[in-house]
Amino acid sequence: MLLLFACNNNSDNKQTTRSAEVADTVKLVSIAELDTRLAAADSLIILFYKDPHGTDSLRYTRYYAQYNTTDTLLLADLKDNLTDATVKLEKIKNCRSEGKIWVFKQGQIFQTIYFSSKNAECSFLYIIKDGFFYYAAMPYGFAVQLKSLQKKAIELPNQGE
Repeated sequence: MLLLFACNNNSDNKQTTRSAEVADTVKLVSIAELDTRLAAADSLIILFYKDPHGTDSLRYTRYYAQYNTTDTLLLADLKDNLTDATVKLEKIKNCRSEGKIWVFKQGQIFQTIYFSSKNAECSFLYIIKDGFFYYAAMPYGFAVQLKSLQKKAIELPNQGE
């Protein structure tokens, strides 16, 4: 006598199918993929907010020091650090930016990249596109590089007027 048993658990199959469908629709993209113009960037202005974690939550971006550069090595480093996958959010994280990077091509600004390296939860590079916030992790080496550039940044006169 030969007995054959088969178990068909439809709930497991449906769950696996749903997971596969979700995985197919969620495509992790990088900032570089979201804005392919970044490949042609030829200069940057990096703004470092004077007191990003102070008590003035509405005007902390008003005072800053800036670092202007056309350094091709720095541009290459920035581009390399924009290739990690992003997280797309509908609302901004509850973290203040420590500054922003204005990206230029032939004297025309075309993208703003915000950054912070305060702690594990608030360490990011992000852009805003189509009303969404795209966050990528801040690479440690790039955070160190930004800190060193901050020491070279110049505070321009007549800020906040």
